[in-house]
Amino acid sequence: MTFRCRIAALSSTVAIAALLPYGALAQDVADDENLLGTIVLSTDRQGDQVLDVPANITVIDSAEIEARNITDMQELTRYTPGVSVFRQTNSTDPFNTFSGFTIRGVSANRVQMQVDGSRVPERIIDGTRDYIDFSFTKQVEIVRGPASVLWGADALGGIVALETLDPEDVLDGRERGGSVRTAYDSSNDGADVELTFGQKLLPNLELLIGLSRETTSETELSNARDDGGAWGCPRNVDYGASTCGELDPTSVTSNRGLAKLVWTPTDNHRLEFTLDALERTTTVDHRVTRGPVVSSFTGLPTGEIINSYDRELEISRQRYAVEHEWALGGGIFDSVKSTLAFTPNSYSRTGAEFSTSAAGDSIMSYDNLDYSEEFFEIDVQANGSFITGNLRHDFVLGIDADRTKTDYERIDRTNNLTTGINTETRAGGFNFANATTTRADIYIQDKITFGGNRFELTSGLRYATYSLDPRPNADYQVVTGSEPIKRSDQKLLKSLGATYHFNDTYSVWAKYGEGFKMPTSQQLFTSLPGSFFNLTPAPDLKPEEVKNIELGVRGQFGRGFFSVNAFKADYTNFIQSFYNPPGTSDYTYRNLSSVDIWGIEASGSWEIKDDLNANFSAAYQKATQRVNSGSAETPHNVAPLTATIGLAYDMPQYDLQLEAIGTFSAGVEDTDKSTAFKPAGYGILDLYATWTPNKVGKFTVGVQNVFDRRYFPASAASYGATATNSVAAGSPLELQTGLGRTIQVSYQMEF
Repeated sequence: MTFRCRIAALSSTVAIAALLPYGALAQDVADDENLLGTIVLSTDRQGDQVLDVPANITVIDSAEIEARNITDMQELTRYTPGVSVFRQTNSTDPFNTFSGFTIRGVSANRVQMQVDGSRVPERIIDGTRDYIDFSFTKQVEIVRGPASVLWGADALGGIVALETLDPEDVLDGRERGGSVRTAYDSSNDGADVELTFGQKLLPNLELLIGLSRETTSETELSNARDDGGAWGCPRNVDYGASTCGELDPTSVTSNRGLAKLVWTPTDNHRLEFTLDALERTTTVDHRVTRGPVVSSFTGLPTGEIINSYDRELEISRQRYAVEHEWALGGGIFDSVKSTLAFTPNSYSRTGAEFSTSAAGDSIMSYDNLDYSEEFFEIDVQANGSFITGNLRHDFVLGIDADRTKTDYERIDRTNNLTTGINTETRAGGFNFANATTTRADIYIQDKITFGGNRFELTSGLRYATYSLDPRPNADYQVVTGSEPIKRSDQKLLKSLGATYHFNDTYSVWAKYGEGFKMPTSQQLFTSLPGSFFNLTPAPDLKPEEVKNIELGVRGQFGRGFFSVNAFKADYTNFIQSFYNPPGTSDYTYRNLSSVDIWGIEASGSWEIKDDLNANFSAAYQKATQRVNSGSAETPHNVAPLTATIGLAYDMPQYDLQLEAIGTFSAGVEDTDKSTAFKPAGYGILDLYATWTPNKVGKFTVGVQNVFDRRYFPASAASYGATATNSVAAGSPLELQTGLGRTIQVSYQMEF
């Protein structure tokens, strides 16, 4: 495949993806058609090509993941303006996990995450959404804006969908084949080894086996200041506490196994059996709290001294699934796809703290938190087509149902080694009612093509039902008048999209979409009376809703493309976490009257000459919020103007591809609090090289933040410009600095 063809393929992909044209340079796709015709979307449920969808969707394929050595959620979005991931670096979560994706200013559980169509657990206040791993990934699709009509009510702000490899992706027509890949990342001493193997057992039976293991240490924040910067550092460094510019010593081991068996008994039937298991263990020498303890409420010493604190987090995500695809022989239905999946997910957090009490007693304290979400999912999807007059209809009709069992338990035990007295506290610090959630939806989408294939009109409906049945255990503390009761709701969601092709070069598209999300059990039924503050239930919370409109224009030329789109999302009943009603010591959840977010997204690419390509992508967002209809508008935190500019240079005589990518961000100006920290603008440069010395081997090397620029990402605006000693010690601002200069290398061999 010539460089010109590769660049054309890249351009087609990026026109709607809004970014990330680089990875395809390393692909060997000599026998493939233009990439435009090979990349299809699973998130639109119709398998359309990228540019046929009236939406802004980023597609990141396996070549991009391998070339960038992408191993976590934050790395995935490094070059995706308008999409970001926040790393938790506070003392309550010393494991430095990721809280989830933020898309167009909407984050946390409002963005649906899925692996092969199965949901990833939602995050609770002392939890995580860091359940995904990018080994054996075929592609990742990032859908901006509500996708609730096709994927359910919780796709309020967008979707991040991972699709794993199938046996046919590895075999590529052979009897057997596979690959071995090893990689290293200097940012956390990360070492990754992956083995992928495919075997054709019978003419109609294929097997895929994937095994991976990754080990890492704490991320090195080389540009963070040990003295805490503007906040100062009130940690007890003399007692062995970590400085305010470093994370606690950490060891992470992640193991994943993927097995797929595909049986095609006839040309019309395909059965896929999947077992996918991820187990990740993180151990931390939690030095942050070492030394004399100071009360976070009074600011005075308590007399207690913490000597050591060892903590561990075990994350588990499993998926057992059977999928049947039936290609029908006639009628208006072309195919039926049925999926039955059981996906148990959990995390278990434990800790052992050795301290000295104010009375001089030796104390051992043990904490244990177990959280689990078990999904049982059924999805039946029928695709079809028919013609009426001059109109061609391509439709999808389906049933999407799941049952989720959520359980939370926290137990704290204290052993006084001096006196021999042991105590146990259940549901301390945070608690909410366990629950069983049932969703049962039906949906339909119809794409109508007419006008000589120039006009496409896509309409969709989903009747969404939602039932949350609380199951409070003996640890739950009921508040009179706010008892946990069953909550049910339903909503008819609508979407309408249109694309018009003026000619083979220019097209415009528009889309209207709706979203709807019920409150979670945590938001409704958090309850924990305390000595200094109370966590109180909010059983009257209303569902969050959004109405979103978008308009875009695209142009494709012989040597490049451009894509520009604007959006406006109006959220109502947006749920605010841990609101403190004035004059009380209560903390609860409440609905805001509205949150309005709008923005512009753009991308483009141009082939300067046969071996040199330039490309760019940018996103700009603004947002406001109102507490109630009569209150004043105030800013809502969104990312400022961000952009990437890249150059890709091909040297076929040396089997070498070189790339340079600049990432730029304006400074934060508007924040939801006048006292918030406002990160300044910045620019960083990354360099990559891929060398393919033969048909089976490939080396990659990357240097990120080449000039070692110190900067804060826009997400640091959630921190204050100043902080109390308690906050400065537990959640230092300096731990939000971006990574300094890092190096990534990898080698992959195919067989």
